[in-house]
Amino acid sequence: MPHPTHFPVPDLDDRRFDELVAELQARLARHVPEMAPLAPGDPVYALVDLFAWLTETIIYRANQIPERQRRAFLNLLQIPLRPARPAAGIVSIDAANRALPPLLAAESLLKAGSTSFSTVGEVQPTPLALHILVKHTLDDAALAAEGISLEQLRAQYGVEPAAFRPLTLVPGRDALSTAGTRDGAFHLAIALAKPAFIAQADLLRRDLAGIVLNVGLAPLTELEGQLATGLRPRKLDWELAWWPDPDGAPGSVRYLPLEVVGDSSAGGRRTGVARLRLPRNAELLRAASALDPQFAGLGDTPPEAPAELRPGQLLFWLRLSCADEAALSLGYIGLNAVDVIGQGIARDVMLGAGNGRPDQRFELPHADVDAASVQVDVEHLRAFQPWTQVAHFAGSGPDDTVFTVDAASASVHFGDGIRGKRPPANARIRAAFYRHGGGSGGNLPAGSIKEIHGGGTRLALRHEWPTRGGVDAETLDEAERRIPAFLGHRDRAVTAEDYGVLARDNPINPVARAEAVAGFFPGASLKAVRRGVPGVVGVFVLPPAPQALAAAPRPKAGLLTDVYDYLSARCMLGTELYVLSPQFVPVAVALSLEVVDPATEQQVHAEVERALLRYLWALPPGGPRAAGWPRGKAVEINELRTQAGRVEGVEAVNALRLFYQDPQQDAPAWLELSGAQALPLLDFQLPELMAVAIRPGEDRPAPPRGFGPGAPAPDGGSRAVPVPVIPDLC
Repeated sequence: MPHPTHFPVPDLDDRRFDELVAELQARLARHVPEMAPLAPGDPVYALVDLFAWLTETIIYRANQIPERQRRAFLNLLQIPLRPARPAAGIVSIDAANRALPPLLAAESLLKAGSTSFSTVGEVQPTPLALHILVKHTLDDAALAAEGISLEQLRAQYGVEPAAFRPLTLVPGRDALSTAGTRDGAFHLAIALAKPAFIAQADLLRRDLAGIVLNVGLAPLTELEGQLATGLRPRKLDWELAWWPDPDGAPGSVRYLPLEVVGDSSAGGRRTGVARLRLPRNAELLRAASALDPQFAGLGDTPPEAPAELRPGQLLFWLRLSCADEAALSLGYIGLNAVDVIGQGIARDVMLGAGNGRPDQRFELPHADVDAASVQVDVEHLRAFQPWTQVAHFAGSGPDDTVFTVDAASASVHFGDGIRGKRPPANARIRAAFYRHGGGSGGNLPAGSIKEIHGGGTRLALRHEWPTRGGVDAETLDEAERRIPAFLGHRDRAVTAEDYGVLARDNPINPVARAEAVAGFFPGASLKAVRRGVPGVVGVFVLPPAPQALAAAPRPKAGLLTDVYDYLSARCMLGTELYVLSPQFVPVAVALSLEVVDPATEQQVHAEVERALLRYLWALPPGGPRAAGWPRGKAVEINELRTQAGRVEGVEAVNALRLFYQDPQQDAPAWLELSGAQALPLLDFQLPELMAVAIRPGEDRPAPPRGFGPGAPAPDGGSRAVPVPVIPDLC
């Protein structure tokens, strides 16, 4: 006789008595420390055992719930089965000829084999191509490798130079980032897609004037769909390069802000489209062609255009930057883009006829229906009248023409005549519109979507970024596995360590260091700081950054807001949360030393500078213990001497002077630490090494130029001007 089949029944919660006791004791020790440690015989000990036993009993009973009651339990907890989620992405629709074709309307059908996609929003196809360039910074070592010195650049350009090299970035091949650039911007060269269109460039400029140009954006890393939906939009600055006199003064450029009609990408935080209104004056859509390539990129001018563009093929330049994020990172930028979603569209589908009875129900012919998109018409006096979708009938009256949609069963429900009107007998009912489909089958690599339904030969489709986010409909077992996390309130910040871990692990905006301080209340300014305030948590965060002089990793306003939004959704009720930047105290160091081998003096001096920078750096692996400089730790002269003396090749450190500014002063001036061996810092302060001056010998070292007593703040001097460095190629 065959053995009966036993299906495994998952436990909703697998915690046992001993684990519950340990958890309760840990919570008591954390929240009521005066009651810890607990000992057998203590009344509180007995209460802990009692509540653990009661909890274990409830867990046992919950694990015996049959399937039907589990479904009801999910509904009571408002944890319904999740419907299928469609994939989403962007495609580009180009004009195949020079003339602009009509707009491609929203809800146009696209095909990727047997998988249907539809457009969200409209797009004006254009015969334009995009080239992405940045002004990539060249440091002293890179310049030396090219055999070029700053003195040569000063003599060549007559300004204080900030050397860069124009670099072309290709979406899909290169990570698009403004990190390590001179101006923190992408320079977008908008050119004719084909050289054959050059003769009609002026006609195309007139056609482009005043249109809405769609630019597709995608982040480097796509967030999970629900998290991405709640992202705070990031403000991107879109500007048009304009030359008042492109022929007579090609070096004088101005930047005009463009109107952003809409941005479904939330500033490039999720895959979407930024819709930009071009100026109505066609003469503004013109790039200077008389600029000597040697001076392209000097100052604010755009860099040299890509070499593959023929004369006259470049139409105009756009500049993209973000004030809140100096290092703007994206995965994709593309022209003529439109949002697409992995769903088909149904229109005017007859569902049946009413019978006049309460609680009428009609099935939709497709599975995986997008409930929010369903529009239903009911016949009245031989004409179809639209009814309104509601979440439930609780607030509806007997004459309210409303309906509900059950996405799990793909059905439409009507009221009982008391809460919601009943469709009359013989009245035809149709689904005027709805989207259907979805699931992981819509997650396709680039190049999969190839067909425009009814596009003709005037349009060309480019699919250069994968579609993502498609998730199959949830099963009952998958929903059950979410219950313990829901009941246990996981992903919540309770201790100070929780806040730091959640901030560092947040998937929205990268954080290199995060520390929470219980009771830290910043007040209106850091001068009004209060400590030990009950219910207040201050979280100090720092973004990733490479080690460099005068380049402390200060968080931008966008990072602070993102981390606050992420943490505030996970704090305990009643917590007053502040996400803050540490205050950086500028310091400069001058030292005189002797080296073992005079032939290696320059290399040893450079290593000493790097050692001091690494020692005072705020991020791991910097700092005295490779965890970043601790907040509030004093900067000691003897420790700096030790770090310099440990560098290989240093024979002796003869003198070391430390200079600093007090940021608490309204007009900080440079001071020298004298009469003390340590510069004290407050618990919200970190040092920022601005400059290091090293001289050989035993004499008293002079302070770094511009950083000694009486010198103005380091940003008070003249700003270095970006200058191009183009390699000589044969």
